Amino acid sequence: MKKRLLFMLFLGLPAIMIYAQADKDVMPDSISRVYQLGTVDVVGTAIKISAPDKIDMLQMREFNKDNLTDAVNLIPGLTISETGARNEGALYLRGFSMLQTPIFYDGVPIYVPYDGNVDITRFTTFDLAQISVTKAFTSVLYGPNTMGGAINLVSRKPLKKIEVDGISGIKFSKEGLNGYHTGVNIGSRTKNFYFLGSVSYLDTKFISLSDKFTPTDYEDGGRREHSASKDLKVSAKVGYTPNATDEYSLNLIIQDAKKNISPSITGGQYRDYPKYNKKSIYFKSNTYLGLGTNMKITAFYDNYYNIMNQFDDHTYLLQNTRKAFHSIYDDYSLGGSFNLSNESIKNNLLQFAFHEKYDSHKEHNGAIAANETTGQVAKEGEPIQKYLDNTLSVGLEDTYTFSKYFTAVAGLSYNYRSNSKAQEYGTHYLTGDKNVLYDFPTGSDDAFNYQLASILHVAKKHDITVSASRKSHFASQKDRYSSKFGSQEPNPDLSSEFSWIFDITYEGRLTDKFQYQASLFRNNVDDAIYQITVGTQDNGDPIYQNRNVGRAVFQGYELSFGWELVKNLKIGANYSYIHRENKEDKAVKFVGVPDHKFIAYGKYELSSWGAYFHFDTEVNSKRYVTSDGITVPGYMIMNAKIHSQLWKGLSCEFGTKNLFDRNYAISRNYPKEGRSFFTSIVYNF
Repeated sequence: MKKRLLFMLFLGLPAIMIYAQADKDVMPDSISRVYQLGTVDVVGTAIKISAPDKIDMLQMREFNKDNLTDAVNLIPGLTISETGARNEGALYLRGFSMLQTPIFYDGVPIYVPYDGNVDITRFTTFDLAQISVTKAFTSVLYGPNTMGGAINLVSRKPLKKIEVDGISGIKFSKEGLNGYHTGVNIGSRTKNFYFLGSVSYLDTKFISLSDKFTPTDYEDGGRREHSASKDLKVSAKVGYTPNATDEYSLNLIIQDAKKNISPSITGGQYRDYPKYNKKSIYFKSNTYLGLGTNMKITAFYDNYYNIMNQFDDHTYLLQNTRKAFHSIYDDYSLGGSFNLSNESIKNNLLQFAFHEKYDSHKEHNGAIAANETTGQVAKEGEPIQKYLDNTLSVGLEDTYTFSKYFTAVAGLSYNYRSNSKAQEYGTHYLTGDKNVLYDFPTGSDDAFNYQLASILHVAKKHDITVSASRKSHFASQKDRYSSKFGSQEPNPDLSSEFSWIFDITYEGRLTDKFQYQASLFRNNVDDAIYQITVGTQDNGDPIYQNRNVGRAVFQGYELSFGWELVKNLKIGANYSYIHRENKEDKAVKFVGVPDHKFIAYGKYELSSWGAYFHFDTEVNSKRYVTSDGITVPGYMIMNAKIHSQLWKGLSCEFGTKNLFDRNYAISRNYPKEGRSFFTSIVYNF
């Protein structure tokens, strides 16, 4: 084992030892490579406003954030979480969950119709130009359900006639080689056409637990049980730009994943996802109509297909017990948006947006064939259950610059959601009949949203933004109809949640070497969806129902800065304080979000070597993991790497994650990875 580890360390030595040419790598321009059709702009070209938090492609590579979960964790006010029993990455934005904070890909909604969520760890970042996170004031141009904000993944766009960039490497730990990573982008741009193709692949053989982990009856430490995963992502875009104003683009994304689910270290469910696949195709265009008017059109089809198996025990072989199943989800969303913007009036931008999204969810437990060799008995499958929703949104937004010191933005939208089919198989929730396919009553819901923001340009490069918003979130199909294996009573009449969102943000720049931002926010949530106990199961466990009975307050503040302290040395940090309080019952705790989160980072460049040293550290306070007050401890982890140029366009790097091998968790009984190492070759031509 020691010989293997020394060999792997040797692979990383060129990143430390080699003396390269003095010229720096030809790094891609993160701003000019942004696919502008994929952005959602609140303001026009002549009007300046405080920008949303953004992570660009260079930062993602410098911090080695290969998936979306890790990347968004750099944003102040945003906390990552996970659903351990499903091995899903998740996030909270200023206390709001992913149900209330939708994720978009180039402005196209990608959340799964039934759950309203998506596993963000499955999204690799190699083909992204930036991740844009909008918090308090979220433009009505995004459409419905943005109560907690919006997260937009913006893809790249090529700049040169022929260009290639990418990264390839390995990951290892004291347990040996445990993974590979690679991402390649190949593009071309001519006067009127462009093309970009991207392929990324992450292969995790296993994750290694910290040496400080205490073994249990269900986890002996070292290699984490059942922790492998594979993620393949292929994306492509082709575009046509006939003139300086117009653009038309067709985009394709294919994601094929397979992930194991590590069991709880105290025992329980044994699951895996042999298929976790997603496919998207979308068209986007911008056409200048004259008289200061632009028309943008988006049309999309998004398909999500997965299979989840639950097994009898840790052998992951048999599915004979009642709790075992072979669950199949087959979902798709079909829709589009239409946006008109007009700047014919001086200092004024008026925008109109229309969105429609049709969601189809199909699920059933598939049949399991008998196998005499293993002892598997035959199990019958279920009929397919269907859920169909249609969501419409109409929005109007106006931005007016009164003077060079003051800009105001006002937005209004009307959102409508109707359900045309909702089916379930099992015990009828009203009659008690067993093993029947039945229909829930259909229904609809609507909501008005409105918001206002003012931007004070108090001095050059110093802005204060004050905003107030009344935003809504429609209950998901799962919220309304899921019985959760008998532990929940459906509520087809479940209505929207609402929140008043207040924010004041000050951002400034003292010279080009020091910039900072401070935000103070308060979110008052009304008609919140809470689980209410309404009965008892045969085994004594409670039966819940989702109802609009909750009131809550999420409040706090954020601080961040970036500073070029001396030549070649840059440092930065951000701190978030988020406190969530249940106004109905203060004894019931909100889970998943620590009150305190701190991130610091630094970069020292050896310009004559074409090299740099990077470090970052993250500190989280304790967080609640159950509503009755159980917590997991806080933690601090540190990462570091050395990056060195080999010759122009080619570099090597070596780094470590969780440098001090901390044993920590962000969900109960699901420990995170201990110390690991990586080494990579980076190329840009």
